[in-house]
Amino acid sequence: MTTNKKNQKRKKIIFSKNFIDSILTLIVFVIISIIISNPEKFTSGTVSGLKLFFFNVLPGLFPFMLLTKLLTEIGLIFKTCQKFDKLSYKLFGTPGVSIYAFLMSILSGYPIGAKIITDLYLKGQISEIEAKKMSIFCTTSGPIFIIGTIGVTMFKNYKFGLILYASHIISSILMGIIYHILTKKKHKNSNKIVIIQKPLQTFNNTNILSKCINETINSLFIVGAYITIFYLLGEILTMLKIFNLLNVIISKLFDMFGFNSFESSGFTYGILEVTRGAKVLSISPTQSSLILATGIVSFSGLSIIMQSMAFLKEAKIKAHNFIFSKCVHCVFSMIICALFFVII
Repeated sequence: MTTNKKNQKRKKIIFSKNFIDSILTLIVFVIISIIISNPEKFTSGTVSGLKLFFFNVLPGLFPFMLLTKLLTEIGLIFKTCQKFDKLSYKLFGTPGVSIYAFLMSILSGYPIGAKIITDLYLKGQISEIEAKKMSIFCTTSGPIFIIGTIGVTMFKNYKFGLILYASHIISSILMGIIYHILTKKKHKNSNKIVIIQKPLQTFNNTNILSKCINETINSLFIVGAYITIFYLLGEILTMLKIFNLLNVIISKLFDMFGFNSFESSGFTYGILEVTRGAKVLSISPTQSSLILATGIVSFSGLSIIMQSMAFLKEAKIKAHNFIFSKCVHCVFSMIICALFFVII
């Protein structure tokens, strides 16, 4: 009887996997057919995605990703951050090095935090549970994008940028603290896990720099590929009117809360790609549109989520858990942003 049940369970798993694989294969063929039907348009979309990466993302991301990789490889930062172990374990249930990951994330932006978490995990400096906890509060956007791009360039308001950034960071910290409190009993022995640290390898300056450059370039290509793919996917979804359908559903929901069509449309675009969503929201620069912009920045959009997951999966972090945490971050940050406007 037990053997029969196991066989039936295996068959169900195999059937589910085959079904999912069939659906994905069908989707890929549909996308290929659409691109072939209008190669000029979608080649242009691919070029636009690549330009976005090379001219807007790469210049700011490359130095931060390289420098944080160097700091992690040298290993001194781990020893220095041990001084903050007591505070960090009390607040977040994570070692002091998580403070370093958090600071680099809030200064550098996506997906630096995810990359640092993965590097620390692969070097044996944090456990799987600690990596999961850190992914809750150490994967944030940075001031250049939030204050500079969204606040000043899009909304034409420096104060709006500061409010957005503060809401984003405060909600991230609160999430880390609340998650630690809620899982304290479940993970009460997590800090007692013995982490076998790999001995720090001795590199000469040339070797360590070459190693970090090679790994950074590989990571940047992953980021660039996701940006281009999602830019192209956005073009396809727009052409197929799928965005319009999704926007109709969301706008009806948003009408109940008094949001206008520009705001619901901006939020819809932000689910896929945060920059495009924020740009649409800035067409009507009001307090409500900034609250929604705060939400999509904290959710980060599926494009950035997939970029982050390209690294976090190596730290055994599951995609559905990470997406759920981003949804909660979205809600928390919007509430805090709304409170800022009430107080100010």
